[in-house]
Amino acid sequence: MKRLYIIGTSLLAFALQECDYLDQTPQDTIDKDGFFASANAQALEQYCNDLYPKLINGHGNPGEYNFGMMEEDFKSDDILPWDKNDISFGHQTAPTDKEGTEWNWDNIRACNDFLDNYMKSTENIMQKHQYAGEILFFKCLDYFNKVRTYGDVPWYTHALNTTSEDLYKGRDSRIVVIDSIVKNLNQAIEWLPMKKDDGKVYRINKDAALALKARICLFEGTYRRYHGMEGDAKLLEEAYDAAGELMKPEYGHSLFTGSSPSKAYYELFIQSNYNSNPEILFSKEYDPAVGKGNNLTRQIAVGESPIGMSKSCADEYLCLLTGKPISQCGCPGHTTVTTFAAELQNRDPRMLQTIATPEDGEYTYYLQGKAPMIAKVITSKEGAEKYGTSSTGYAIAKYYNPSEYTSSHHQGTLDAPIFRYAEVLLIRAEAGAELGKDPELDKTINALRKRVGFTASLTSSPIEDPKLVAEYPIIKGAGDANLIREIRRERRIEMFGEGLRYSDLMRWACGKLLEAPKEGFIPDPTLYNADEMKIFRTGKTVNDKGEEIDAGVRLFSDGTLDLYGQRVQTPAKFEDPKHYLFAIPLNELSLNPNLKPNNPGW
Repeated sequence: MKRLYIIGTSLLAFALQECDYLDQTPQDTIDKDGFFASANAQALEQYCNDLYPKLINGHGNPGEYNFGMMEEDFKSDDILPWDKNDISFGHQTAPTDKEGTEWNWDNIRACNDFLDNYMKSTENIMQKHQYAGEILFFKCLDYFNKVRTYGDVPWYTHALNTTSEDLYKGRDSRIVVIDSIVKNLNQAIEWLPMKKDDGKVYRINKDAALALKARICLFEGTYRRYHGMEGDAKLLEEAYDAAGELMKPEYGHSLFTGSSPSKAYYELFIQSNYNSNPEILFSKEYDPAVGKGNNLTRQIAVGESPIGMSKSCADEYLCLLTGKPISQCGCPGHTTVTTFAAELQNRDPRMLQTIATPEDGEYTYYLQGKAPMIAKVITSKEGAEKYGTSSTGYAIAKYYNPSEYTSSHHQGTLDAPIFRYAEVLLIRAEAGAELGKDPELDKTINALRKRVGFTASLTSSPIEDPKLVAEYPIIKGAGDANLIREIRRERRIEMFGEGLRYSDLMRWACGKLLEAPKEGFIPDPTLYNADEMKIFRTGKTVNDKGEEIDAGVRLFSDGTLDLYGQRVQTPAKFEDPKHYLFAIPLNELSLNPNLKPNNPGW
């Protein structure tokens, strides 16, 4: 039973949520002292429940029309939506209002309100601390999102009211904020139960708090290292140790193996319940039976808002036969172009468990053995409705469950893995390599490859891949530079579509990669007829009236799909240092002059 969504959201929790202290007077509707003094474990739990849908994105909130955490990758060079993403193009502008931004303090105030008052409850101390641990987790998660977005932000220890001295305080250094986050997470880790003891993968647990600590410390440690800030090594040590803690046998985690190596990775992401899955530390649940379904499988397959993997990402998958990059393996279809199906064959097995092939068989998914239908281009052909729609030709199959494909909306049962053991292994490897410590490759990277039957092992001194050198020219870690690059490759492949790639580019100071041409596949003349290939070459098609119109796409000179060239007249740009942070909403700077100046370039 999907308990977290079935439990009614507490009216009390809403009552305690006050409007943003910066521009409205808090107006509590009940006596908080009275509530906390009489609150039992159920009441404390319900208070926490209100924060789950607000801060845990997963596959999006029920009833919404979006791709959930996948949309974070729209900002990056991994997933290219049909309609260009302003952030990946560097076309974002400074917002006027805080609505829809991370500059919202309601959740921080709710957390601080709880932490200020929960000890008044007469519940036993273990129960009180457990729910305080959940609240600390949420506070740290929200603050981490703010630091990634704005850098320096004000740190608030207590809930504010109209007479608080901190009402108009300025921003604290991100160093101060991250130190406070780590301190709070350490307390949460102490108070929360292990996942295996609690048995509730859908509730915050010690394992999830350790994983969040590892994620935050890796992000901030590498951000400081590659942006020339102090304190990088200490945070990388924290990341390495937190990941190492979760790798201990007593936590009971292992990689999900599925029905076979050829399906294990794909099957991991089409499950409706992760309670017994040893890889999932924490998940978000969905249940259409109670009106809490998601829309992810339908949106991927129907293609009303088409998406696709970029060629840049697709080219990262190694050759299965040689273990080498495809630019060096010499295989037909890899190093030299033959057919699209050949390009996808004999690659790291995760490739065809992540995207679909036009070749009929177990990896064709919703393509149904047909050529990818490129939105707005190949749309009027007879039988086109049988094709899968993709913006790039690399049709994404991750999170697509054919048994959930339906014309009805929000019927998806797929739960969303928020923290999984694979990420823990990647953190251990990357932090270790950056520090010059043992990345434990056989327990980390090579274990991920072994899960899918990829026998090419990563060594401590891998061969140099010119593609990776071009992407990551500056490596500051103490370990082998090519090893660090290969771990970054592994992270890109393993965590595809889980919303981490944009943050990775920011922390590695690799934002300039967003200026690279946004390429799709090379259209294959064995899949498309002469008229269809002409559309790709000329960028012109014919509408229902017989009029020639722009097709919306064309080809680059090397034959790859130019997804945006006809439709986006302003090229992608990345301004350093401007685009490494976002602008504080302008109205907030007017309300609180102590927040000025805005971030560099804004």
